Amino acid sequence: MSTTTVNGRVESLPDDPDALLIDIVRDRLKLTGTKLVCGAGVCGACTVLVDGAPVASCLMPAHAAAGKSVTTVEAIGASGLHPVQKAFMAHDALQCGFCTPGFIVEATAFCDNWRATRGTAVPSREEIGAALSGHLCRCGAYDGIFRAVADACAGRFDGDHVTAPRIEARDKVTGAAKYTVDIHHDDQLEGLILRSREAHARITTLDLAPARALPGVAAVSLLGDDRIVRYVGEPIAAVAAKDRKSALAALAAIKLTSERLPAVVGLDAGRNDDAPVVFDKASRKRAGNVSEAAGGPAPWKQNIRGPTAVFSTRAKKARNWVDEARQANSKLLVEATFRTATQQHACLEPHAAVARFDGDRLTLHASTQQVFHLKEQIAKRYKLDHDKVRVIADHVGGGFGSKASLGTETIAAIELARARRRRL
Repeated sequence: MSTTTVNGRVESLPDDPDALLIDIVRDRLKLTGTKLVCGAGVCGACTVLVDGAPVASCLMPAHAAAGKSVTTVEAIGASGLHPVQKAFMAHDALQCGFCTPGFIVEATAFCDNWRATRGTAVPSREEIGAALSGHLCRCGAYDGIFRAVADACAGRFDGDHVTAPRIEARDKVTGAAKYTVDIHHDDQLEGLILRSREAHARITTLDLAPARALPGVAAVSLLGDDRIVRYVGEPIAAVAAKDRKSALAALAAIKLTSERLPAVVGLDAGRNDDAPVVFDKASRKRAGNVSEAAGGPAPWKQNIRGPTAVFSTRAKKARNWVDEARQANSKLLVEATFRTATQQHACLEPHAAVARFDGDRLTLHASTQQVFHLKEQIAKRYKLDHDKVRVIADHVGGGFGSKASLGTETIAAIELARARRRRL
């Protein structure tokens, strides 16, 4: 059996050729400062040092670390904060903090090499940018990050004293801050969601029995009453198992058949009079809201919903004003077609939830900025007394408006926890 050294301790490596270094760091060693985000080596959140060089642990096979020394963010500040960590704290070079450990690891390697070869010369913005080019910060703390790295390289944070505007800054620069994806209970299962490959279809059969027959697996349906999926990726079912590999096997065991329905792809196609109707009258009340606020009353015409009546008062009068302006060839009238791209919140921490029942009490760790609102929604949906529901969000890895409601991941986690409780 091959081994590697992680933060000074010799650790065995699995024989599984598909195991990645991040699997060892996060799952086996519980060094959760290293974050898994993109899984494609483009965001930098999973960065660790291997023999002193920064690598993306989400891409590096575990066996490639055999005989080498791996350093995670937890080891960098273990015996005393590194100048880079102190500079990040002082310059507020972080916000949600989810990307911060990756930046710290990369910037520390850059700073140590810089100081060894260039002394306390100040690196240019271009040099710092090149060193950190593989890292993303969705919160946009780049200016603070650049200033922090420059000052650390210049020796301005070699002393012991450091002040920080954020009380949680030390936890975030050392990897000690715990996010929902870092929560690990004893005997915790890992959940995965089976999603639709069809743009529009009726699920005619959904057999979860083969998945439930696997050891330790819980499985639940996430289909609505009409059993219709309306976009590629819509949740169909969820499973939970002892690890990701077992959960993937459970997903593959689910037997599903579907009847493909006419689909419409794209806004222009959906506006055509002869376009297939995605939401019929019976299902329109359950149609998702594409904005961040509650949807107001709005009429439907085929696939078009709106405009919202609240913001469309005196529509007839407005049309008359436009007609009058056209007839008068008014210079104040501007007519054009305006389009905007789809906007993605793109928070680095994925939407995640960890649910646990202790008797009839539910404890939920969720990535959300609206803890009390989520508690209210859960209590209402599952008909639970408020004092039987506890929602915890110690740290949130970004949200930007996308983590304020009872999402699919939360529903799936609660349903799976209920299913597991029934089996015990």
